[in-house]
Amino acid sequence: MSNEVEYKGIKIRGGKLLLILPLLGTLGGALWAGFEGYARWVAMEEKIAGYTAPDLSGFTVKLDVLEEKLNSIQTTVATELDAVKELVSAAQDDARTIRTDLRLDVTEVQDQIAAVDKRSRTMDQEVRTSLRQAETDLRTIIDHASDRFDSKRNAIESDAQRRIELIDTKLKELEDRLRTMLERALNNPLAGQ
Repeated sequence: MSNEVEYKGIKIRGGKLLLILPLLGTLGGALWAGFEGYARWVAMEEKIAGYTAPDLSGFTVKLDVLEEKLNSIQTTVATELDAVKELVSAAQDDARTIRTDLRLDVTEVQDQIAAVDKRSRTMDQEVRTSLRQAETDLRTIIDHASDRFDSKRNAIESDAQRRIELIDTKLKELEDRLRTMLERALNNPLAGQ
């Protein structure tokens, strides 16, 4: 063997030494990498051995407080919801009572209107009967005394007029009262329920 090594057209002498040097460099690099890896391994083991878990008790306490607050809020909301349900139920009962009372009042008003109408008809019939009788009496009186007729006729007509005006006034007052009651009943926001 020759001591020459040729590489890309360049010849170098001392060929065995040239082969050993790269081999020694590779071995030295491998040893350096091994020592460096071992040093890192030892440092990592020291860090792992020295590791202490962080104290999470503060988070646990905060979570317990938060859970307690949530439970308190849920209890408060449930209590307030129950109170609202009770209020709504009471309002519904009141509305039913008001509606029933209003129906009874309307029925009573209708009965009163019917009674007033009946009395009005009766009074009208009585007035008409009285007027007919007065006319008959007046004709008889006219036949007997025409002078007395004017005074009697005026008295009867004024009496009849007063009665009619009285009836008209009472009917007007009754209509006004009924209108007011009906407007109140119709304007009641609970009437449509």
